[in-house]
Amino acid sequence: MTGLFLLLLVFFLSFTVYPAAFLFWKSTNISIHLFPVVWSNIAVRHSFTNSILLALSVTAAASIIAIPLALMTGFIEIPRRNFWRKAFLLPLVAPPFVSAIGMRQILSRFGPVNLLLMKTGIIDQPINFLGAGLTGIFILQVLHLYPIIYLNMAASLENIETSCIESAENMGASFWQTLRKVILPMSLPGYFAGAFLVFIWSLTDLGTPLVFDYPDLIPVSIFQSLTDIYSNPAGYVLVIFICIIAVILFFSTQYFLEKISYVGIVRYRTTRQPVSVGKPVSIIVLLYLVFLLFISLLPHMAVILNSVSEKWFFTVFPERWTLHYYREVFHHPVARISLINSAVYSGIAGTITTIISLATGLVIYRSHIRGRQILESFIIFPMAVPGIVFAFAFVLAFSETFLDPRSFPVFLLIIAYVLRRLPFSARSIMANLQQIDISSEEAGLNLGASRWTTFMKITGPMLKNGIVAGFIFAFAFSMMEVSSSLILVSKQQYFPIAKGIYQLAGRVTDGPYIASALGVLGMLVSFVALIMIYKLTGRDNISISV
Repeated sequence: MTGLFLLLLVFFLSFTVYPAAFLFWKSTNISIHLFPVVWSNIAVRHSFTNSILLALSVTAAASIIAIPLALMTGFIEIPRRNFWRKAFLLPLVAPPFVSAIGMRQILSRFGPVNLLLMKTGIIDQPINFLGAGLTGIFILQVLHLYPIIYLNMAASLENIETSCIESAENMGASFWQTLRKVILPMSLPGYFAGAFLVFIWSLTDLGTPLVFDYPDLIPVSIFQSLTDIYSNPAGYVLVIFICIIAVILFFSTQYFLEKISYVGIVRYRTTRQPVSVGKPVSIIVLLYLVFLLFISLLPHMAVILNSVSEKWFFTVFPERWTLHYYREVFHHPVARISLINSAVYSGIAGTITTIISLATGLVIYRSHIRGRQILESFIIFPMAVPGIVFAFAFVLAFSETFLDPRSFPVFLLIIAYVLRRLPFSARSIMANLQQIDISSEEAGLNLGASRWTTFMKITGPMLKNGIVAGFIFAFAFSMMEVSSSLILVSKQQYFPIAKGIYQLAGRVTDGPYIASALGVLGMLVSFVALIMIYKLTGRDNISISV
């Protein structure tokens, strides 16, 4: 175990601590000396203001949608309640970067939305700002990200002890008083975990503004600064801004949640009957859920329609349909190499992520090595540092070495995939490991079995579902990783799917349609992964937490 602990320590020190420390040292030195110069640039200040306002607005709008949704599906008796809980996972199957291609089409000046509004007489002239600039980015990010708050809120609501609610009701509290005094305060852990992720995701989202061709945001400014990284200090200053904001928010959220005593949240599930609200209210809630799900999946449907449309202009739906662009995915040089590369990269990343998660769990929960808990901090660390910061740090820290991503990006790209997915895969595996009674392993050791035999015969089979779920998560969501793919890879021969979609979407002929078909295939992989993870874990609610 000691050797395994040292190997893990070397890995994390080499690819988390060293790049982050190098970036912080380099960026801080530059920021201290050149901050006034950079900040005097109107474009930099404009990008910073836009990014903060966008992230705040997206978090607020996502909260307004997610909180009532979690309460409805958690407490109100509606038909097929379990179906609706699972259905709102679907917006997560594609990143906003992919959905942006379809949304740009349907929200364009003469796209389906404007045409429908004009045909119904609601407007006389098309609305120009819907599918462009900050408005389009805002709409897309809200529709994609609100399920993150919803899932975490729903998980917190599930863990509230029923007796707390019943006690409030027995004391004469009304539903609204119980909601305000008991239910909402106890759901704060889930809400803050989700809100933190939504804010940081919106603040650091690189792909969506690139597809919408909107440069006045911090991630795009960082991306553009990579072309003259050694002469333009703006990239360093903006990266250190994002890093500081993310780290402060992450640790503030953790500190705040640890300081609050959530009495009544238990480690076991209790049976809580949904509240009967009568048929009229139930129908209204059901119609709201249908409408919200339809709007949420509109970007995904737009990408699918775009991928099968041969002619789609000045009409609500495509005039002619084709599967030609799906065939082109396997023949077009950019699309084909992107698909193959991503499958290989993600497979390797999924395997490495699973091995590291398992090894870390064994060291933490099956050894007595002093300082082993530091490994858990290393696993959580990538959640505090946005992907765009990691990618920028890799470019800076390993530049002009044998790992320079400008020459051969594959190694660092796979490491970036591993680090970005490690917190979630490790959670799946380590949670299962904690549930295994250690006495069953000790019995095998007492009977003369080696540690390897004990693991293969006892521990491994018990961990099977968690290991498979962790691998599937790492594989599927590495396929659609955006920030690392766009920043680390510049040569076409190494393109992953995200980089291929970005290149194709910028071409004026059939590029956007092939990009849409490529995006649909990625969505399909993510959808199948979510279904498999749900089946393996057997959870009604899948939370994404800090």
